[in-house]
Amino acid sequence: MGFLRSSVVRMGTPIVLLLLLAASYQPLIASLAPYYNLIYAAPYFLLFTALLLSHLFKSARVGMMVVILLVGYTVILTRLQSPLNHGTTYMEYLLLTVALPINLLYMIIVRDQKLTSRFGLFFFLAIGMEIGWCALLVQQFGELSISLHQHPVLVRVTSVSPMPLLLIVLLSILVCVSIIRLLRKNSIEDHAAFVSVLCGVTTLVFFNVPFISSLIFSLAGVLLIANQVSLSHQLAFIDGLTEIAGRRALEDELKHLGRQYTLAMLDVDHFKKFNDKYGHETGDDVLKLVAKHMAHCEGGASAFRYGGEEFTLLFKGKTTEHCLPFLDALREDIANYPLVLRDASRPHDDKQGRQKRGYASQNKPVNITVSIGYADASQADTPDEVLQLADKALYKAKEAGRNCIKGSV
Repeated sequence: MGFLRSSVVRMGTPIVLLLLLAASYQPLIASLAPYYNLIYAAPYFLLFTALLLSHLFKSARVGMMVVILLVGYTVILTRLQSPLNHGTTYMEYLLLTVALPINLLYMIIVRDQKLTSRFGLFFFLAIGMEIGWCALLVQQFGELSISLHQHPVLVRVTSVSPMPLLLIVLLSILVCVSIIRLLRKNSIEDHAAFVSVLCGVTTLVFFNVPFISSLIFSLAGVLLIANQVSLSHQLAFIDGLTEIAGRRALEDELKHLGRQYTLAMLDVDHFKKFNDKYGHETGDDVLKLVAKHMAHCEGGASAFRYGGEEFTLLFKGKTTEHCLPFLDALREDIANYPLVLRDASRPHDDKQGRQKRGYASQNKPVNITVSIGYADASQADTPDEVLQLADKALYKAKEAGRNCIKGSV
C-alpha cells in the first residue's frame, strides 16, 4: 500500500490516464453518442461527490480546488459553447485560461484552512468578485475579442491549440510547479492540486477538441474522489506521526495470516526518561527514527506502530530462525545511529532560524536503543496469542538489560 502512496505513482497515474483517454478518444465518443447529456452532467456528479468527501474528511483545500473546477466547468458550459471566433467568446476563453490556473496555483501554496473559517468566507467572496470582474471586462471591452486573434503577443498555432503560445508556456510552468511540490511533499493536498492543475490546463490547451472539457473534468472528479478515499484510508490505517501503518492496520493484517509467520514487538528503551529530559518534540524525532529504520528492515518485514513507543514487525512466511538476523541487524542499526538533538536555543521565527543555520550545533549526538521480543505461529493457535507471547518476550528483553532480543521460549 505504501507503493501506491508514493509520489511517483501519484504523479504518474493521472498522466497515464490522460494518455489512455487520448488514445481511446474516438471509440469512446462513438460509444457514448446516445448519452451526450450524461457526458455533460458527469463532471457535476463526480465533482460534487469529491466536494462532499472533502467536507466529510475536513480537507478544506481539496474542497476549494473542487469548487474552482466546478466554477470553471460551469463557465465552459454556459459561456464557451459558441465558436471562439464568435462574439466575445475568445475573450471569455482567455480570461478563463488565466483565472482558473491562478486560483489553483493559490491553492497549492496556501495553508490548509476550514471552509467555515474567515478564510473560507474570503475564498467564496474572492471567487464571486472574480466572476463579476470578468463579466465587467467582457461587457466593457467585448468588442476587442476579435482583434485579440491578431494580436502579435498572442500568437497561436491554431492546428495545435486556440491558446496563445505565451499562455501555454506559462501554464506548462504551473504544471511543473505542481509536480515539484508533489514530489517534494507528497501530501494528499499536493496530489489534489496536481490533478486539478493538470486536468484544467489540458482542457484549456486542447479546448478545440469536442467534449474535451466534459471528459477531462470527469476524469478529474474520479481522481479527486480516489484522492479522498486514499485520505480516509490514511486517516484510518496510517500513523500520523511516524507515517507507517498503525495498530488498526495491524489488527486487520492479523486476520489474514497464513500458517507460518513471526511477530516481533519492539520498544524504545528508557523512552519516558528521554522524553522528560529532552522534550516531546525530540521524543517524536526518536519515534520517527525508529519507524524509519523499521520500514527499511530486511526480510520482507511489515512495520506497524502499536502504540506509544511500542512497535510491531510482521514477517510473513518466516520462522523465528529466519527472522533473527534481520531483527539483530535492525537493533544494531538503531543503536549505532547518532541522533542529533534539537537545538533548544533555535529561534521559533523561521527567518532568524535560517540566519543561524550556518553555525555548527553545539549539541552532541546521542544514541538510542531498543528491546525486541519475538514469537512465531508454531507457538500459539491464534495471531493474537502469538502477539501476546512476543510482548512477554519483550519484557524478558528489558529485564535482561535492554538493547537485546529475546524469544518467547
